Amino acid sequence: MTIRLRPLAALVIYALATASPAAGQTLRSVTREAARRSAVERAPRLLIARSDTLAASAAVLASRLYLDPTASLGYSRSTPRYHAEISLPIDLPWIRNARTAAAQSGRLGSGLRLEFARAAARLAADTAYTAALAARELLALGRRNLSDADSLLHIATIRRDAGDASDLDVELARILSLQQANDHAVDSLRAEVSIFTLQAAMGLAVDTITIVLADSLNRPSFDSVPSPMGVSLQVAAAQADLRSAELAARLQQSSRLLEPVLTAGFETGDPGGSENGLLPTIGLSIPLPLLNRNRGSVALAEAEVQRAHSTLAAVQVETGAELGRARRAYDVALAQLDRDEVLVTAAERVSTMSFIAYREGAATLASVLEAQRTARDIRAQYVADLAGAWIAHDTFLLLTATVDPSVP
Repeated sequence: MTIRLRPLAALVIYALATASPAAGQTLRSVTREAARRSAVERAPRLLIARSDTLAASAAVLASRLYLDPTASLGYSRSTPRYHAEISLPIDLPWIRNARTAAAQSGRLGSGLRLEFARAAARLAADTAYTAALAARELLALGRRNLSDADSLLHIATIRRDAGDASDLDVELARILSLQQANDHAVDSLRAEVSIFTLQAAMGLAVDTITIVLADSLNRPSFDSVPSPMGVSLQVAAAQADLRSAELAARLQQSSRLLEPVLTAGFETGDPGGSENGLLPTIGLSIPLPLLNRNRGSVALAEAEVQRAHSTLAAVQVETGAELGRARRAYDVALAQLDRDEVLVTAAERVSTMSFIAYREGAATLASVLEAQRTARDIRAQYVADLAGAWIAHDTFLLLTATVDPSVP
């Protein structure tokens, strides 16, 4: 047993040395809501979603710009010798409107994905906070189990010395005490790792522990998850992408006839002729769709429409399945909590009674160990079910989150 304890003890000592706050550093108390806000403000994953939104806004700006005119100057030996022209591409209204609408729909989709990324960042912080609370509760439970095991070892030793117990009882109690010390060391390490995970979700440094949890892991105050209202962010974003793809396909179909070009200018320089002034010129260039007719771009845009249709269908099916799983997981967690509360009370009572009975010589050590093991397992399961209820509820809220579509 000593050999097993040494590597674990060394690992825990290393973790405590590297994770403990620096000298003079004060740990900051963080609530669940503060962790959510920090995740939305600092989470690294949101940077990509914000970049996509900025790119979509730039695409809208580009779709609204007009093409610049082109000026050309020329000279020829034939008269008139000097030529000057300005060419202005004519942006056809129906092409311009389709281009702008497609860009705006793309920006809407990127904005919805950004909102979903924010909600996902909040969920990640919320889940990490719940996991950290559960790890803290398990650490406290392990500390209590270790204290009970030490007390049991002390009583077994006293009874053996008094002739009421055997050396086997003492060895069994010592094994239990060492095992609980092992478990407590592992729980300590897990609790610190959960804090690191929470700090990473909040966008904080993870080289040392800088926060302490302010909330506690209580039973959720809500009895049922809310019914979904409206379209979820994921489905709404996929619908916006489909609309953007359809408008882009319409734009490519309308672009079979390219933009005409209006030209205007003058000619001058006829020293031997009768036209010595400025001779105005005007013209209109119309591209003729005789060869390619923009068929490649049209086919690519239509393929994007089919892809957007498939993506929307997949997102609807996956979101519905995830919603069903989250709702079922939450309902099951609530039912388990009801049973766990009864089991915890009964197991605590049995464990206490068996401990008293053994101390008074009315029960065997095996019955005490079994009662304590059962009580530990039930208490640990209750903590796990509490965390599962919180996570299932928050996951359901993420999947049903909606936002004002006008928000870019």
